Amino acid sequence: MQEINQGYKTEEIKFLHFRMDGLILFPYMSEQRVKDLTKFATKPGDVFIVTYPKSGTVWMTQIIKEIFNPVMPEGLEEEDIIGGRVPFLEEANLAQLDRYQYPRYIYSHLSYSLIPYNSEQELKYIFIARNPRDVAVSYFHFMRALKELDWDGTWEEYFQYFLKGTVPYGSYFDHILEWWENKDQRNLLFIKYEDMKKDLESHVKKVANFLGENLSSQEVKRVSEACNFSNMKADPRTNNDRYHDKIYKQESKFSFMRKGVVGDWQNYFSEEQLEEFNKLYTSRMVSTGLDFEFIA
Repeated sequence: MQEINQGYKTEEIKFLHFRMDGLILFPYMSEQRVKDLTKFATKPGDVFIVTYPKSGTVWMTQIIKEIFNPVMPEGLEEEDIIGGRVPFLEEANLAQLDRYQYPRYIYSHLSYSLIPYNSEQELKYIFIARNPRDVAVSYFHFMRALKELDWDGTWEEYFQYFLKGTVPYGSYFDHILEWWENKDQRNLLFIKYEDMKKDLESHVKKVANFLGENLSSQEVKRVSEACNFSNMKADPRTNNDRYHDKIYKQESKFSFMRKGVVGDWQNYFSEEQLEEFNKLYTSRMVSTGLDFEFIA
């Protein structure tokens, strides 16, 4: 675990945060840390699983674990590093990451322009995109529960943060569209969360093939069953509840794997908020070719 930068609050942003060049990040980040991450020493074969927060990160990392069974470096336990066998880049001790066996599977929420890159190496990136209405709701609950943000604001307050992009990792639209613009790169697999919900088996196979593994139909079924949301939520090895007391407020009953459904936003958006959101969504997504299903 890295030394924590305490962050600060402002009248505009009432949760603890760090700001760099206009980008809002979690309090544990710093300008030096961002520079260190952009210079992260990649190795040939590294695989980065990337999302905007609350977009299926743990789901995809569990698929990776089930297919490839990566191991912890000698002397380290899964609880020693967030993500364990598939570590979280932004919070990881970079010296510890250097000890992971090839190929390394690492997850991140960094933008396309900040993610580690080396044109001379065969690196691969899997990006999972989730519809922004459900992302907003899931991120709201997550931010309220986190100790480090010291925030218990309302949905109405958070909704404006999300529209303005003044949440950790910045604008949803800036983040996701930068990855979408590069979707045709041969080393990038762009997947939608909603498509995974509809047909997990085909996406398990797609991920395996992208990473050079040809799974049998029996293996595809086994991985898909293990990575079914309800099974993962009930399994203490996959639901991240073991980190609860370390990460979340004592009084919080938050579960990292909360619902995992398509359409929960309907329980939160007022008619006025939906109208305001749709104006922004249309202005940012028009002519991009990227769209989402908002209801299952």
